[in-house]
Amino acid sequence: MMKKYSLYILFLMGLGAMAGSCTNLDEKIYDRLVDNNFYKNEKDIIAAITPVYTDYRGLLEWRKWWDFEETTDVAVTPRAAWFDGGIYIRLHKHTWKPEDPHFSDLWGQAYGGISNCNRVIYQLDNLDFEVTGKESVIAELEVARAYWYYILCEAFGNVPIVDRFDVPEGFLPETSSREEVFAFIENSIKNNVDKLSDDTKTYYGRFNKWNAKMLLARLYLNAESWIGKNMYTECMALCTEIMNSNKYALENDYSAPFYAQNEGSQEIIFAYPADEVKTGSTIYMALQKTLHPSNVKTFNLQTWLDNGVCAVPTFIDTYEEGDKRLPKTWRMGQQYGSDGSILYCTGLVPGWEGKPLIYTKEVSNLENGGEAEGYRCGKYEIKMGTSRALDNDWVAMRYAEVYLMKAECILRTNGNAEEAAQLVNEVRKRAFDGDNNLSGADLLKTTNVNGVPVRFGILLDEWGREFALEGLRRSQLIRFDNNYTKGEWTFHEPSKETYLNLFPIPLSEIQANNKLEQNEGYK
Repeated sequence: MMKKYSLYILFLMGLGAMAGSCTNLDEKIYDRLVDNNFYKNEKDIIAAITPVYTDYRGLLEWRKWWDFEETTDVAVTPRAAWFDGGIYIRLHKHTWKPEDPHFSDLWGQAYGGISNCNRVIYQLDNLDFEVTGKESVIAELEVARAYWYYILCEAFGNVPIVDRFDVPEGFLPETSSREEVFAFIENSIKNNVDKLSDDTKTYYGRFNKWNAKMLLARLYLNAESWIGKNMYTECMALCTEIMNSNKYALENDYSAPFYAQNEGSQEIIFAYPADEVKTGSTIYMALQKTLHPSNVKTFNLQTWLDNGVCAVPTFIDTYEEGDKRLPKTWRMGQQYGSDGSILYCTGLVPGWEGKPLIYTKEVSNLENGGEAEGYRCGKYEIKMGTSRALDNDWVAMRYAEVYLMKAECILRTNGNAEEAAQLVNEVRKRAFDGDNNLSGADLLKTTNVNGVPVRFGILLDEWGREFALEGLRRSQLIRFDNNYTKGEWTFHEPSKETYLNLFPIPLSEIQANNKLEQNEGYK
């Protein structure tokens, strides 16, 4: 037991040591100098892999990961103070451009992470002495690299595959097709999963056998919409394996995986570990980019707040009466100080100064919404007196997703709809007082979602309510009859342009590498 604890603390301390590092997006990210910092024991190896996991936290700023939500029916940033050249308007309206910096930021973060994986793999491969557990660590790093490629495959589709560190000086990779990237991810996981640890406790926050299977299941779930290949049977088999492992369980409280000290949650399958002191990281949209500055008094915060992102009003309308996930995901209504005093607007928007700070569902204007308009992100617990950094680990994968993935696969393979309903109801039951079950017939219906008919539309709504603000909504909408472009929601008009299912390859990257090919629709 002491070994498990000490390894986790060592890992977390390593993350903290890397907290101040960042990816320089101006540097060449495909070729880097090799240092001679080789490793001799378990402690050194853990220190070696720490930067690999630190890189993931860089996704949690106000862009990158969050663009998978801000381009959907879930979230929007209708604030003049966040105009930023109109990027949030373009993201929401799907009128983005290859030169928009959000795309180069995501690209640079991903390839910086891939380079770190390749570096440590190279160093371990070239040791001139034996280190216990080296094969398992290399397998872990190859899966960690596959996770980065999963993000790139979802966002950009057609990207370069760089799987080695010792590339020639000035190396510039060529574009690989989305099908090739998909196969690379699949093979990276399948070839390594049996070499990974079965121990989910010691390997919390690191890739182990079970969250690797989860990543592969996600890949298969999206295979049809990404590469035109039906792999629902394969996804369903992996979901069954994960469920039969008895490694995880649904929490009784929907909010439990998002508590300030959430590392003990039995529902978390993969997380980015964080600590207010040791790592200094934050989940930006859970705190600073969503709450009004007056909310500093709500939690006695030792930081500032920027009044930005909020819920899309039409998404709020999808919640059923009595669904506890609504108030556990969004902050709404009159806001109060920690002493119970009423909080007020401060004039961030002309004409609002002195009005009670009451978060309302409606948002009147995309370019400059009212100061208190829009429900705010409230999924993660905010500890009283916290600084800019949060103690909450970011939940990247959780067990409820396995239930809904398996249910979706059953429906898409013409399986037993009542079995699918039972899985969905297991997830739903903590959200309601009393019986509010769905039937198989309910799930089989074609229903209206965002103004258009969607096959299994009730399940799509359920995906949205359960996983709002967790970075999954974009792939969900694309998977369900391409509601991502066909749907209509507040400030977003429908489109028939399927090329928008992929972001553009960043213009800055194409200018730096003439071997890269721009995605269709952006040329």
